[in-house]
Amino acid sequence: MPATLPQTTLPPKTWYSPEEYLAFDNAAEGRFEYMDGRITPVGQPDMVNVLDPTFRAGASPAHYELSRVAGGLLFSRLSASCRAYTSDARVHIPITRAYTYPDIVIVCGKPEYLDPEAAIPSLTNPRVIIEILSESTADYDRMGKFMRYRSIAALQEYVLIDSRQMAVEVFTRNETGWNYLPANEPVDSLILTSVGVSISLAELYADILPDAAALAEQL
Repeated sequence: MPATLPQTTLPPKTWYSPEEYLAFDNAAEGRFEYMDGRITPVGQPDMVNVLDPTFRAGASPAHYELSRVAGGLLFSRLSASCRAYTSDARVHIPITRAYTYPDIVIVCGKPEYLDPEAAIPSLTNPRVIIEILSESTADYDRMGKFMRYRSIAALQEYVLIDSRQMAVEVFTRNETGWNYLPANEPVDSLILTSVGVSISLAELYADILPDAAALAEQL
């Protein structure tokens, strides 16, 4: 039988197994991530092992807008062999048996799953992972998650899009490690080499920053 987690009326444990996490997340109304035996709501990495299955973490309007715009631009520009998933795609990280829900995941070819028969199957072959930074997640996304994402063999690019300012960071896998390319001007572009897509920052931030909107109209 699948392991079950205590309800919120019971004292939480300090460490949960991956099996316990999956049983909880598959049944929860909200979405939760799992790293190092700790369960946290998506977007709230400091809420460790607060096991309220009805909890849904909110995000800023800028975060939601960037996710919507980036997802739409990718949908229109990706080739037919690739697809973008937004927020509800759970990803398995093999090095520590961790699980996350990135803001956007790009998969090319057939999606592969660790647990294809599960209520929420966990992707194992993301080519690109995009996280949108907020005040509560910036350090977690930049350090804690990236250290683990690098163990995913299929991953070619990791992207950080800041919701607080015009700033994008792209980490691209090469033969010796990872290249780093920042961009923070409206005329700069978010370039995803592995999927052949380019998005100007003016387009990306057009509905968030007035100066970017004005420049986007000229492009």
